[in-house]
Amino acid sequence: MKKHARVCGSRCLGPIRFLSEAKGQLVTISQGGCLATRDTSSFRHGLVFLVRPVKLNEKIRIRIEGGVSSRDGALRIGFTNNPPNLIPPTTLPDMHGTPRCRVVPVPEEVCLPGAEMEFWLNYASLVLIRGTDRKKYCMKAKELSLNEPLYVFLDLYGNTSAVRLLGSRKGARTSCPDELLHSKSLTDSDATTVSSEKVHSDTRRVLREASTWRARFAPSYVNSPVYTQGPDPTKCTQTTTNRNLQNRNLQLSMEEMDVTFLLRVFQCQHLSSSKVHVIIRRKRLLKSAIIAMSSSNFHWTKTPHIEFVGEEAFDNGGPRREFFRLLMIEVQSSLGIFEGKPGHLFFTYDQSALQQHKYKQAGKLVAWSVAHGGPGLKALDPCLYLLMCDQDTQLADFDWRLIPDADVQEKVQKILSCRTSEHLCALQRELGDWICDCGFPGIYGPKISIQDLPKIYSYIVKHYIYLRVSSMVVQFMEGMNSYGGLWDTVKANWIDFLPIFTNMNEPISRNSITALFQINWSREGTKSREEEEETVYYWELVLRMIEDKKTELSFRELLAFITATDEVPALGFPQKPSINFYHPDRHGCRLPYASTCMMGLFLPRGVKSQAELNAMLLRAVRDSAGFGKT
Repeated sequence: MKKHARVCGSRCLGPIRFLSEAKGQLVTISQGGCLATRDTSSFRHGLVFLVRPVKLNEKIRIRIEGGVSSRDGALRIGFTNNPPNLIPPTTLPDMHGTPRCRVVPVPEEVCLPGAEMEFWLNYASLVLIRGTDRKKYCMKAKELSLNEPLYVFLDLYGNTSAVRLLGSRKGARTSCPDELLHSKSLTDSDATTVSSEKVHSDTRRVLREASTWRARFAPSYVNSPVYTQGPDPTKCTQTTTNRNLQNRNLQLSMEEMDVTFLLRVFQCQHLSSSKVHVIIRRKRLLKSAIIAMSSSNFHWTKTPHIEFVGEEAFDNGGPRREFFRLLMIEVQSSLGIFEGKPGHLFFTYDQSALQQHKYKQAGKLVAWSVAHGGPGLKALDPCLYLLMCDQDTQLADFDWRLIPDADVQEKVQKILSCRTSEHLCALQRELGDWICDCGFPGIYGPKISIQDLPKIYSYIVKHYIYLRVSSMVVQFMEGMNSYGGLWDTVKANWIDFLPIFTNMNEPISRNSITALFQINWSREGTKSREEEEETVYYWELVLRMIEDKKTELSFRELLAFITATDEVPALGFPQKPSINFYHPDRHGCRLPYASTCMMGLFLPRGVKSQAELNAMLLRAVRDSAGFGKT
C-alpha cells in the first residue's frame, strides 16, 4: 500500500516526527520534524506533540541533544487521549491537570546530553521509561483510556533544551525509515550514501539485544533441549523446542519482555503436555486443591484437568479457568495468611501458620495458577510488593489507614501529629520504647528533631508491613520458587508482573468487551440474520447500561459467565470469544446460556427490547450454579 510518500508494508508503524502545528511558543522543529529545540531564555513553553497516535507497547526512542545545567528539572513525557488539534492553545504550555492526560517527569540523571532512552505505555496502564543503562522507571497512567487513540507529547522542560526522535518499534515492526533518513538536515550527498544496510541496522541491533536477553534469562528456551514431564514423574523425556517457535522468537527484542512473553517462556521451559486429573468440590475448593497437590501422581508441570463434583463438564479450558479464579479468591480469604483491605493485603504474623507451612502452601498455589495461565493474587499492597522485590519505595507517603492493626494506626497517627519539640518529647516518653522495638533506637538520640519524623514513620511502616513478617514472606517466596523458580522470574521483572500481584484497578470498558467478541451471523438476507441484528442492537444497549451503571449486571460478571474468568488472562484466551444465537421457545422463556470451554454466549434471536435482554442476562448470570447446572 502507498502512504507517507513511500511504499510501506504491513510491518510499518507509520511516520514518527514532531507535529509543527501543535507546539509551545518557544519550540523550534527542524530536520524534517525529527529535532525539537527550545529557546533557553525560559525553562517552560517547550511542549511538542508527535504527528500521529501511538500503539500500546510501541517503544519510542529519543536522544537528548542539548541541555542547560543551570536549570532544575528535566524532560517530561506525556500521553493523552485528547487530539492535539482539539487542545486549546492556552493549555499547550503546560498539560498538568488536563483531563485524560498523564505527564511523567524523567529523572535528571537519565536526561544528560547525548543520553538515549525509550518510553512506552503498556497494557497495564503503566508508562515505562528505560535509559541507556537499561534501568526502568514506571508510573501508573490512571487518567488514560487504553481503548481510545493515544497521543504522545514531550515537554522540553528545565535543563532539557533539545530532543531528537530516533524512531519507534513494536516487536519486529518499525516506524518509517524515510522519516529519519530523508529529513531536511540531510544533503543530497548524505542521502545517497545511506544504504539499505543502514536502514536495517536497528533490526540487527534488536536481534543482538534479544540474544543478550536470552543468554541471561532464558538459555534453555532457545539454546538447550526442553525436558517435559512424562507419565512417570521420575523420568524425563528430552525434546527439542519447536523450530518455528524458535525462529519466531529470534525476532523478539528486550522490548518484548512483557508479562505475556515471560510467562510463555516459562511455560516452554517447564510445562509438559501430560495431564493430571484434579477432582474439586466447589464448597471445599481450597481444601480440595490442597489434597490434590499432596497426591502421589500430582506434578505441577502437568496440565490440570479439572472436574467439579456433581457438574457435567469436560474440561476443555473453562473449568480450569474458573477453578484458578476461585482458588485465588480462596487463597486470599480462607487460608488465614493475609489481612488488610481489598487490593492492599499484607501477610499476617502467625507463627502457627508458619510452622504449618501455610505461607509456602500459598506460594505454591499462586505459582500453580500463574504457570498455567490463571490469575495471580492481584491483591498485594503495592508497597509490600516493591519491598518483596528489593525495590526502593517512598513509605513517608504511605496511607496509615491501610494498616490492619487499629493499635498501630493510633500510634503512627501520634507520630504524624507531632508539630513542635514539645510534641516530640511527649512522643519519646509515650512511644519511645515501641519505636525502638520497631527498629529505630535513634528516637532517643540527642540530635533527633521534628524533621526526622517522616523518616521515623517510614521505618515504622517498613517494620510493620515487611520486616516483622519477613519469615512469612520468605516462606511464601520459597513456595513460589519450588515451582520452577517463578518468584526469581517475578523479582527480575517486577514491573511486568505488577498486574499479576497488585490490583491495578483496570476497569473493563464497553469498547473492550465489544472488541473482545466475534459474532457468528447467519447468512445475509435471511430472516434469522434480521432477527440477530435486532438482538445485537439491544445487546449493545445493555452494554451501555452496564457502563452507565443503570443495571445490577457488571462487565466482570458477564465475562465470568461466558469465559469462566472475570478478566482477560495475561496469556490471552486460546480463541476469540463469540456471540451465537438460538431460536426462542414458543412456550416459556429460554434464558441466554454460555459455553465456557468454547467461550461462546448464546442469545435468543428477535429480542424486543433492551429491558427484556437485560432481565434475561441478569437472571442467567445470577442463577448460574456451575457447569451443567445453568
